[in-house]
Amino acid sequence: MRTLHRNVPVAVVTATLVIGITAAASLVRAQQKISAGTLTAADYIEIQQLVARYGYAVDTHADNGYAYADLFTADGVFGKTQGREASAELARTTQKERGGPAFTRHYLTNVIIYPTAEGARGSQYLMAVDVSEGGKPSSLVHGGRYEDTYVKTAAGWRFKSRQLHPAKIGVPPPTAKLPPSSR
Repeated sequence: MRTLHRNVPVAVVTATLVIGITAAASLVRAQQKISAGTLTAADYIEIQQLVARYGYAVDTHADNGYAYADLFTADGVFGKTQGREASAELARTTQKERGGPAFTRHYLTNVIIYPTAEGARGSQYLMAVDVSEGGKPSSLVHGGRYEDTYVKTAAGWRFKSRQLHPAKIGVPPPTAKLPPSSR
């Protein structure tokens, strides 16, 4: 029988280590579940649908901007815009001359969702494409990454907060509501 220091069998040391590591891993997993919460498969799908509806709502200005506003909680925040009326106004006035079903151009991809104690958080990439008109070529207008906080309400999953982190892809178009560049 192989032994280690002071005649302790290797098998006893190995078994002790395996039991200790397994117990520690179980404790960590249990703590993560308590602090992070859990989401069902339906929750993930509903949050993905919320993210997908966002692009359509902002591009089409549907329901006079309220299709967009209703994606948020009553006190929901997008950047510096907070509340239902302010959100509807933002949707109505963003690219006002280019709204409607023919101008759908926001694309949200690579959706990642994490459970939290309050609901969920997530992120995804944004690309906005200016589809060609009148012979001019199509172009990537802007892009970036959204960071979201989601909560489940009586009406389903909603954005509690949404923050855009713009990509550094050049000069923003004149109609984009982005802060001036410091270049």
